[in-house]
Amino acid sequence: MQQFSATDAALSGFRLVREHLKTVGVWAILMTVASLIVSIATIKLAGPQMATMMELSAEPSSDPQATLKAMEGMGPLFLFSGLYSLVVYSVLLTGVNRLVLRPRDGASAYLRLGADELRQAAVLFLVNLILLGVYFALVIVVAIIAGIGVAIGGSAIGVALGVLLGLAAVAALVFVAIRLSFAGALTFDTGKISIRGSWDLTKGRFWPLLGSYFVATVLALVVYLLLVVIIAVVGAALGGGIAAMGDAFNPDMTSLATFFTPAGIVRTLFSGVLSILVLLIVFAPAPTIYAQLKGRDLSDTFG
Repeated sequence: MQQFSATDAALSGFRLVREHLKTVGVWAILMTVASLIVSIATIKLAGPQMATMMELSAEPSSDPQATLKAMEGMGPLFLFSGLYSLVVYSVLLTGVNRLVLRPRDGASAYLRLGADELRQAAVLFLVNLILLGVYFALVIVVAIIAGIGVAIGGSAIGVALGVLLGLAAVAALVFVAIRLSFAGALTFDTGKISIRGSWDLTKGRFWPLLGSYFVATVLALVVYLLLVVIIAVVGAALGGGIAAMGDAFNPDMTSLATFFTPAGIVRTLFSGVLSILVLLIVFAPAPTIYAQLKGRDLSDTFG
């Protein structure tokens, strides 16, 4: 059985940044522009409603009716947001796969709009649909068994059983997600949408994959928090004061004026860098491991 280095794979995102700094810079600029356009459109279309929803979600005992009322008329915005995310991540994830698996195909900074991206969009949709279906199935099973536990042994038994089953359900969901984690790389490499192929290729490799993905996720979280703190400090130094630090974590989308505070401007300028770094750290391990399992030479990718 072909092996791979879980540690090297977990650090593959950092290595891609080091070896392809110009490409990462182009991606960051494009992502910044896209995020800016989407933020302005969101504020113009539903800024006050978004602010109200955020306030309600922060309240533990918020009225569900008030939340539903705040969501009225936001269907088109949610649809646009979903399509935007699907298109952007399809293009970027295809770019990551191309960067790792076809490092010499560097025209247009590894970004395209073509058949590879369409297949990646289909894979994203199908994998998320599968995970959503698994999630709802597990929720129903947990609710039924916990209900039976309450009926037989009382509320304490039911709660304990619900907690244990909930943890088991999370573990099951993580297991399925990891077993499907090669779907994007496999589809890009073969030119055919392949979900089952990922399940077969990850067989017997769950624990090293989990370790690699976990380390990559922790590293991405550290980078994210570090950059957010830097953004907050720079925003405060530019005139926003201590209160500006909160804007970096919880931007006010009521209007353009409240969104583009000193901290908001800095956050917007750094948004592309933040998004691309996190994307590479989290998603580069999968195609890197896939390439190692296939015996590919990655010297052109990582130098």
